[in-house]
Amino acid sequence: MSIYKYFPIIKTRDAELRCFENISDSNFNKILPIYELTKSRKTTKTPDGDIHRRMSKIKDLQNGRPFILDLSTDQAYSNPQIEQLLSEHGSFYEWQIFIFELYSELNIIPMIHVYEDDNGILEEVKKFVNYASSRKKLLAIRLPFDLTPDEVHFYLSPIRDNLQNNSKLIVLLDAGFIRHEAEEDTNKISNMFIETYQAVSQCLNNRLEDAVMLCSSFPSSPAQEGAKNAKNRAEADSEGDFTIYEEIVYQEILAEGVNIKYGDYASINNEQIEIRGGTFVPRIDIALPDGKTFIYKRYRRDDGSYQRCAIKMIEDKRYVNNKGWADEEIALAASGMPTGISPAYWISVRMEYYINSRLKLRT
Repeated sequence: MSIYKYFPIIKTRDAELRCFENISDSNFNKILPIYELTKSRKTTKTPDGDIHRRMSKIKDLQNGRPFILDLSTDQAYSNPQIEQLLSEHGSFYEWQIFIFELYSELNIIPMIHVYEDDNGILEEVKKFVNYASSRKKLLAIRLPFDLTPDEVHFYLSPIRDNLQNNSKLIVLLDAGFIRHEAEEDTNKISNMFIETYQAVSQCLNNRLEDAVMLCSSFPSSPAQEGAKNAKNRAEADSEGDFTIYEEIVYQEILAEGVNIKYGDYASINNEQIEIRGGTFVPRIDIALPDGKTFIYKRYRRDDGSYQRCAIKMIEDKRYVNNKGWADEEIALAASGMPTGISPAYWISVRMEYYINSRLKLRT
């Protein structure tokens, strides 16, 4: 079992990478990031958004530390380069070249991309596992969190049987966006994680390095969530709170004595709703020390904007100044000198504070 306390999964977009730039080394050493490689911003020279610019950023961020590398299958963030890397042709030949030749100097834990047909897992997948595990001690695989034991065996046994030397697997059990289901019953979600974990552990035995839960409950509209429990719905437009369900699910899993590691989408709504310029309301979100609650301050640009959001956040007795980058940005905004005034910038701030809060809960 690894030493890592937290497994955040992020797309390699500007907001997420800016957050990671500002995580302290001491905290970064405790996490094992899972990067979903996306195209970069389009330029005249790179109209499709060159993925190598994103890889250069990851190299700088990781500074020799290990990380899991995946590929985004979301069409909004993909391009021909990514599609080529996802091709199973030649035992994922392009993916092999990318990891083992182009970026051999990076400490990559490769993601196994699972393809199947009517006869089972493709031979190309097995051959990739065979080759990759002869070069790497750790590989990763991402599976749905609600597989039956038979389905777990179907997907994992061919991979297990093709692992070379003493290599092991990190199994990511992904529940995706859980907010609606969690509002009804968190136990149903935690029990599904537990059942799938047990099947994974039984199938892999000593080939399992870590099993990791992944999910997100961050809402697309915090103000709408805040209004659900607010006594005054008009006030919830400006400030409120809402539940972090992934933490509740994890605590339920731990209560059953199950040794799953904690991972999530680092406070990102993984439904990927894009905010268009001119439509957003400035907002600052902070995770409380209990690990289970977010608070937000939200004021329109003609009603104080980010400065008022920051002032109100600092005045809130529930806010804890952890002396991190996020706290510095909030203080700057409160003084009338915000470093950034876009939603993406304040997503970065929220993420950095959130990641630090997850690590505090795991120490």
